[in-house]
Amino acid sequence: MMYYLEIEKKDLEYLAPIRHWSHLTLAFYNEIVYIKGFTPAQIQEATLSQIPNSIIYELKENLLFRIGKLVPSKKIASALLWMPICNALPIVLPKYNMNYFGIQEKIKLQMIKSDHEQQAFGLITKIDAVKGFIETLPQVRLQNLKWVLIEDSVLFLGTPLLPISAQTYWKKDNFLFPTGYTMEFDILFPFIKEQLCPEHDQLILFQNNNTYLSIPIEACKPLTISSFRLTVND
Repeated sequence: MMYYLEIEKKDLEYLAPIRHWSHLTLAFYNEIVYIKGFTPAQIQEATLSQIPNSIIYELKENLLFRIGKLVPSKKIASALLWMPICNALPIVLPKYNMNYFGIQEKIKLQMIKSDHEQQAFGLITKIDAVKGFIETLPQVRLQNLKWVLIEDSVLFLGTPLLPISAQTYWKKDNFLFPTGYTMEFDILFPFIKEQLCPEHDQLILFQNNNTYLSIPIEACKPLTISSFRLTVND
């Protein structure tokens, strides 16, 4: 089965997250862009559904059918000039101002529930909830973990995490997201990362209430029983 993705030419930059799918080819038709060469698995990727004004078609006898529809939507244009997607997209895309895009181009960063399972890399809990527990553990159990205090709470980072009932987070680059959640506009992640962490020296901790906290990476120290005891009892 041949699949086609249709987008508007003005939304071309939203294809950046799939630019590395080098087997895809792209063609322009007036103000429309067609992309073909997707595998069935790629068609199911959430990345495609997040592209604005995008439509996915199946090609049957030179006719384009929307997924699951029995009646064709249109006939594929003839004499299209197909090119590799990496040739059609610039490597460097414009930098966005995440606070102001223009009157019609504002976005709000927020968390949405994710369909994909992510491995927990961090957890946060109250200090009082783990004071006694940490001191009972052998050092070998702590050697792969780091930690940092956040007011009256403590954030543990690394794997395997401690067997504590607490809010957990998964990691993407220097960003920590609540497990079970992801960014609504994941395709804009490269631009958001550049805006919120241009020096790559911060951990950006997102909550599912759409707030975030910047934590200096250098503040995250190796977890040892002695350092934990001295710090929390200071």
